[in-house]
Amino acid sequence: MSQTFYASSKIDRHSDFRSDAKILNKIMIDDKTKFVPIWNGKNLFQQVNEKIEAYLLNKEDLRLIVPNDIVNPIFLGVADNTNYIGLDLNENNSEFNLWIEKKSIIIDDLRKFGPTLNEVEASFLALTSGMFYWHNTHKFCGFCGSKNTSAEGGFVRICSNSSCRKSHFPRTDPAIITLISSGDRVLLGRSPRFPEGMYSTLAGFVEPGESLEQALEREVFEEVGVRVENIRYFNSQPWPFPASLMLGFFAEAKHEGMRIDYNEIEDAQWFSIDQLRSLKHPAISGEFKLPRVDSIARRLVDTWMANFN
Repeated sequence: MSQTFYASSKIDRHSDFRSDAKILNKIMIDDKTKFVPIWNGKNLFQQVNEKIEAYLLNKEDLRLIVPNDIVNPIFLGVADNTNYIGLDLNENNSEFNLWIEKKSIIIDDLRKFGPTLNEVEASFLALTSGMFYWHNTHKFCGFCGSKNTSAEGGFVRICSNSSCRKSHFPRTDPAIITLISSGDRVLLGRSPRFPEGMYSTLAGFVEPGESLEQALEREVFEEVGVRVENIRYFNSQPWPFPASLMLGFFAEAKHEGMRIDYNEIEDAQWFSIDQLRSLKHPAISGEFKLPRVDSIARRLVDTWMANFN
């Protein structure tokens, strides 16, 4: 099975450290600790020779751009005997822009460079992005409206109202994603949000009270009017853009006739295996594109092609 991006098995999250203030304080002052920065929801990168790499902060960087105490750090975990801390740089000082220019730092979306990054660092960048998205969208208690405060290494937010004190935990929204086949053909769709020419597997969020299989059947029928059978689970992938867990499936179509809901998607087509290999399709002008290589959608397509008899 090909690599699952943004979910490295080399990372130990050490949830046992989160409630131990002494351990967390020791990690914060350890010279070997690496700090994973976020700025306005984007990650930091640097070009090294011909390659783009993640830029992780060291203690010298912190002294320059975070002169005061670090606000709401997140303990991300441990890899290769190194501790990683997530850090939101939105509270920056006047030296920040100078530091960015001096270091030739690139601030951009992880999806732009993710597939080429070190596996562990890409996973930590993704985790940092998802966690700070949750922190920044859950500043207030949903029960009483009071401010929340960060606790347990950043993995809990607790209401500051002494009569409430509700605990809030990071959100992950489950979504199904499905490759539908019929003989030597698969069904791919196109959202208007996709890059030009890209077609991908069908996907949608799971609603309350649904099983994953029910969500799959509903989403496929809503988008293209196709009924499916022989649903088979494939694999999962965190997709922190901003906070989803993609649950991948294969399914077979009961019929190939489509009824596309153009309010949901822009287009859908059946693609033969030869068309997938050649990236040519008679209904599409020029070449079309398969999903991004760091996505479970691409792994579904590649796996189906590799296993096709």
